[in-house]
Amino acid sequence: MIEANLAELSYMHGRPQVSGSYKQQPSDFQVTELLDVTAEDEGEHQWLWVYKKGANTTFVARQLAEFAGVSERNVSYAGLKDRHAETWQWFSVQLPGKALLDWQQLEHPEFRVERAFLRSKKLKMGLHQGNAFRLRLRQVSDVEALQERWQQLVQHGVPNYFGEQRFGRDGQNLVKAEAWLTGEISNKKAKKWSRQQQGMLLSSIRSYLFNVLLSQRIEHQRLTPEIGDFMLLSGTRSFFQVDQLDGTLIERWRSGDIHLSGPLPGGYKEPWQEHLSPFEHEQLQGYQNLVDGLRQKRVDLARRRLLLKLEQAAFECVDTDTVEVMFSLPTGSFATSVLRELMQDVTEDEAV
Repeated sequence: MIEANLAELSYMHGRPQVSGSYKQQPSDFQVTELLDVTAEDEGEHQWLWVYKKGANTTFVARQLAEFAGVSERNVSYAGLKDRHAETWQWFSVQLPGKALLDWQQLEHPEFRVERAFLRSKKLKMGLHQGNAFRLRLRQVSDVEALQERWQQLVQHGVPNYFGEQRFGRDGQNLVKAEAWLTGEISNKKAKKWSRQQQGMLLSSIRSYLFNVLLSQRIEHQRLTPEIGDFMLLSGTRSFFQVDQLDGTLIERWRSGDIHLSGPLPGGYKEPWQEHLSPFEHEQLQGYQNLVDGLRQKRVDLARRRLLLKLEQAAFECVDTDTVEVMFSLPTGSFATSVLRELMQDVTEDEAV
């Protein structure tokens, strides 16, 4: 049985020695969605900029639908945001033929609508460019050492691991997905699950395999381009295989125009092995049943960058054992993966 044990994954800069805690209260973990949006004169989609605290994204979507008198299917958002945090994000509500509602009348202790306007198109999942984070770290055992570690991360980057949120509570999504792909759970039973639930389970397997491959690359210190690797074009899903290492390619990689990538396994153009590097193919041999299962479920192979660069990075000392770190990450990346590389988490209780 596979397990989403993030503690066993390799550290890019060695296991952190400094300890600290975060999320002792929602304001310790602030997330602002990055998406440039302008109002239009008309449209059937009402876009809402929402502040929430102590509520998850799907809960807020249900409340917005209820206020508007529509199905939850009419509510869209670009990404899920943590419940135990203060977050700002966009929603859109499809209301054909209706004027802009007075959203200020919607009062709730856990969220509020701060802006509202009309647009012709709905908000699509993943449309945002990324997220900006402001995290307060408390009970830091050595602030000076933490700042040195922070500078190391800013200079060299961090592994783009999927965080534990991707695998469900106690990794149950991963357990269930493995049972489905290996036949322990029948397709007949799986058909009773919603398409969203099926997608979440398949995503957990792909995320797990990506983490395993990235951990192996770090362990073997293979974090520079090699012949056979696949490079991801910055800001796109397009990739190409390295057939020659030259100065132009290395310069593009160093400048951030292209990134080293790892696979989110699935099917692609046949033969599918041609879209894995030799190293990736070797590492996936022990997971052939899962890879075959993904292909049978008609999941397409995709690629994800291996390393993250912290944009808009800043470090502020609040007092003798409290600091705040600020940074931005692209869509689909996890702040918890940055914190994992930064310090040992000794948080005792989650914020409520």
